[in-house]
Amino acid sequence: MGPPPPPPPSSGPRRGPPSRRYSSQYGSPNQPPPLSPHGDYGPLADSPVLIVYGLDTKRMNPDRVFNVFCLYGNVHKVKFLKSKPGAAMVEMGDGFAVDRALTCLNTENFLFDQHINVCVSKQKVIVPGQSFELDDGSCSFKDYATNRNNRFTNVKQAAKNRIQKPNNMLHFFSAPPGIGEEVFHQISDKVDVKRPKSVIFFSGKGGSKGNQGEKSSSGLLEFESKCDAFEALVMLNHYRIKNPDGPDLYTLKLCFSTA
Repeated sequence: MGPPPPPPPSSGPRRGPPSRRYSSQYGSPNQPPPLSPHGDYGPLADSPVLIVYGLDTKRMNPDRVFNVFCLYGNVHKVKFLKSKPGAAMVEMGDGFAVDRALTCLNTENFLFDQHINVCVSKQKVIVPGQSFELDDGSCSFKDYATNRNNRFTNVKQAAKNRIQKPNNMLHFFSAPPGIGEEVFHQISDKVDVKRPKSVIFFSGKGGSKGNQGEKSSSGLLEFESKCDAFEALVMLNHYRIKNPDGPDLYTLKLCFSTA
């Protein structure tokens, strides 16, 4: 008798039909979507459409929903549901965005005293349908496919984003140069959210406080609680601030900080 046959290989080519993990939204099985710029996330969802529940009907609208979900991927459409008060559908650009949003937002988050819950919709696309007027007078549907505030429009831009779960610290950028913390107090009061308990400005190239001499300013906003920071982000992300030293308007951008 000769030696026994070698053991079967521990791994090998996968057998069976091609994977159906990728729907037509993300490409065919033979052509999966491009790699995520953030390696911890993958296109786990069967649909690019999310449903978010627990929205304050008096304070939330499509723009404020966009302010949250744009942190995790490109947002194409937002549609509030008339049949389900406090619920809205959010169509994301790809499966990576869906996975990031699910991972980061389903972590016991409360917004305006209501528990936020996010899940994947069975629908593959948002159909505008018949829109209606929300409590604040805005339209229940909005298309953001070409919105310049989407932050994942190319791989280089996407890689700059800080993917974080909600916490009590916000990173701000694209603010007017030379502003002080009183500006953040003023705009917080104007939109009826809690003021940050501290404002930290990142120094410019010359080490000047508040980025004086720079084209824009950036820094950190620390809040007493995660809820306070979450509400500030909803209301102040993409808030337009006038340059105190000129006629230009700056679009304030916020995200949750890694600090």
